[in-house]
Amino acid sequence: MSRLSVYWPDECHTNPKAGNDRAVILRFPTAAAAAPVAQPLDIISRARLIFENRRCCQCGYPVVKPVELDDALTNSSGLEIPGSATLVGFECTSCDASWSI
Repeated sequence: MSRLSVYWPDECHTNPKAGNDRAVILRFPTAAAAAPVAQPLDIISRARLIFENRRCCQCGYPVVKPVELDDALTNSSGLEIPGSATLVGFECTSCDASWSI
């Protein structure tokens, strides 16, 4: 059975182990280094696309829903973050017409 010893960073250099027992220092990544780096969202371009496609291009109906991929970012509770999914097109709720961006 092996023993796991915990050292403070200052103690590693001042109290080296003697003999065959050699202190092995395991470095664990900090929370900031372990978290994946997300690409910044271009919020203004997304808002412009939604504004430009607010009406159906075939019937002119004013209720259009965005079509998004299933790649939204999730928060710490596992819920999707609104507006973080990739926008690929729009769909009319009246005539069921759909178009890509």
